[in-house]
Amino acid sequence: MTRGTAFRLRDVIPLALLTALLSAVVPASAQAAATRLVRYHGYAVRVPRSWTVYNLTHRPETCVRFDRHAVYLGTPSSAQRCPAHAAGRTEAILITPVSRQAAVRAPRSASAVSARGLAGRSTSFLVASAGVEVTATWASAPAVVAAALHRSAVPASSPAAEPAAPRSATPRAAKAHAASAVYTGLGFDDCSAPSAGAMSAWSASPYRAVGVYIGGANTACAQPNLTSGWVASEVAAGWGLIPTYVGLQAPSNRCGCASITPGQASAQGTAAAADAVADAQAIGIPAGNPIYFDMEAYTRNSANTSAVLAFLSAWTAQLHALGYLSGIYSSAASGMVDLVQAIGTSFVAPDEIWVAEWNGSQSTVSDYVPAADWSNHQRIHQYSGSHDETYGGVTLNIDGDALDGATAGTSSIPASFPTPPAQSAVAPTPTLTVSPTFNGLTNFSASWSGATGIVGWRVLGGVTSGALATVASAGASRAVTVMSARTAAPYYELQALGPGNQVLGSSPLVTQPAHLAIFGKSAFVPGLGGGMGGLPVGCYTGSRCTVRTTLAAGRTVVARTGPEFIGSETGGFVYFRLTPAGLALLRRARGGRLPVLASVRDATSGKSASATITVIPFGGGKRPALAHGAQAPTVRFVGLSDYVNGGVGGILAGCRGVPVCNVTTTLSAGRTVIARTGTEQIGANELGYLIFTLTPQGRALLTRASGNSVLVRAVLSMNAASAIGAASATATISLVRYR
Repeated sequence: MTRGTAFRLRDVIPLALLTALLSAVVPASAQAAATRLVRYHGYAVRVPRSWTVYNLTHRPETCVRFDRHAVYLGTPSSAQRCPAHAAGRTEAILITPVSRQAAVRAPRSASAVSARGLAGRSTSFLVASAGVEVTATWASAPAVVAAALHRSAVPASSPAAEPAAPRSATPRAAKAHAASAVYTGLGFDDCSAPSAGAMSAWSASPYRAVGVYIGGANTACAQPNLTSGWVASEVAAGWGLIPTYVGLQAPSNRCGCASITPGQASAQGTAAAADAVADAQAIGIPAGNPIYFDMEAYTRNSANTSAVLAFLSAWTAQLHALGYLSGIYSSAASGMVDLVQAIGTSFVAPDEIWVAEWNGSQSTVSDYVPAADWSNHQRIHQYSGSHDETYGGVTLNIDGDALDGATAGTSSIPASFPTPPAQSAVAPTPTLTVSPTFNGLTNFSASWSGATGIVGWRVLGGVTSGALATVASAGASRAVTVMSARTAAPYYELQALGPGNQVLGSSPLVTQPAHLAIFGKSAFVPGLGGGMGGLPVGCYTGSRCTVRTTLAAGRTVVARTGPEFIGSETGGFVYFRLTPAGLALLRRARGGRLPVLASVRDATSGKSASATITVIPFGGGKRPALAHGAQAPTVRFVGLSDYVNGGVGGILAGCRGVPVCNVTTTLSAGRTVIARTGTEQIGANELGYLIFTLTPQGRALLTRASGNSVLVRAVLSMNAASAIGAASATATISLVRYR
């Protein structure tokens, strides 16, 4: 709530209330200085000066997005360039010209022309005297929008009418497309439906399915092309559609979106389905077709999970009542895990799933979803995130999808709802799914279809198939139980436990899927002079990795490396040097910390990983010395330096040859111990940071050190709790102080 001793009103007062308070106490001249007057066709709005104003006539490529503070003047272009995906709503205004005669004769809402599906936290109305149509959205501050529109409150919307359908740019031969047709192949999705001309150009692409955002309280992009005429034309041209509705999100979500009210989740899910059907029918998608709900990633906890499942269960039930198939899009690690665990309960399962798992695999297989679930042509896999592709001279920013599931058309036939996943027969053995993540954490899904009497699960792991030890355990409270552990062991086995930890059954041996991992959340660079920085990366592909690394801050690439080598089934540093543009961004970064997206790719296996990390500079002076000493067979030092902030630092270490390393750390300067830790754990074949706190003597030593660094003696000791007993590694390392 405070920064230093300065008290900030905006930390504790909602924006709408703060606006009202400032209006009461700030002189009119000061208010005017903080705002700007924007005039268009005789209509004026007063908005915060920080808002960007876009003239769509001069910049037709501008994407009209309602998830950023902006004023848009003009009619959204059919050729607007939008990101592959955006979700959520904030304060924004679109002013579109209409003829005054047409406005008087047939009032219509801008939501039908340019902001389709902006239900909730939005308004649209005509100003006939000026010949404009105004669409406004907001998140938590409707008062800001009302003030901009010179109103005491945001006005209600005018009735909507369906706009005339544009003609296709290029005539194409019609092809039959049945309702809820199963399509197996590649597709893409874009935040705003591409123009007819762009779709024609993309007939040269490998894609034959396209995701379209038809509505919902958290749609972010305008849809100038998405009309019934566009739908009929593209379906006739052979495109399968993936109608997507971006409604209310998890109560605690990551996109800042309007959220589900936990006590009203079922009612809100029912209402969302009814609204989605109205949106689908408005563009010519009748009953018998699927509609997919976009549930963005969220943190899995009891509040989020229960609200999301209640909402989605009601969504599916209402779509079925209205004759539509139900689909659900969500992150593999959040929504899909919850859907899988809900099988066999009172939850009404969707007919189709759309798994967001950016692993580059152009298939519908997912480690997060058992093979027997949604197995009858009922899956879509979003295998890649936002990127540009060009076909027929037209570039679009898209997400990539692999489909073996239902797409929509313009035919209307009774929906035949697939049998939802069920667990009726007892499988001969328990099922274990192993899903490594990009940050070194491995997730395990445990199940045993139809079995009873299970009270717990135990996952065994090891570096050889004949030497396994416990790496994770959990109670069996659900049909599918998910566990996590910091381990990169190549072999795993699942045990189902009865009362008294009796082993009721064991799964077949499962090998870890090939993958890369990025460890830690920071990368350090020396000073601001362009020195080399290091990023710890793990190679778990079965052979030595040849890694290329890219760091990007937004759209700016700040570092790109050539090939670097990491040994098989181990970890090490890849080294990068910031570009001049990267150094400039780091110098201007708030608090001296630059968030970047780190991406690594192995040329040998084709595997890749990405993670958001923070680039942090540290003081120059004496160069850090090379680490040297005696490594142990099981625990070892990784890297050259260890970084300390406020007396707290971390030593990057690796564990090999055992299921887990239980390590204590001791740092000494001469005969003085300056840090000693309790037992910390590193998983098999994993890199991990061992966190220490310097004593007052240690902090004083580092503070006085020349060049912000000091050499110390470090000992990593494996205690008797480790699988092979005691062992230790020693090294002289450099502690580096940064702010």
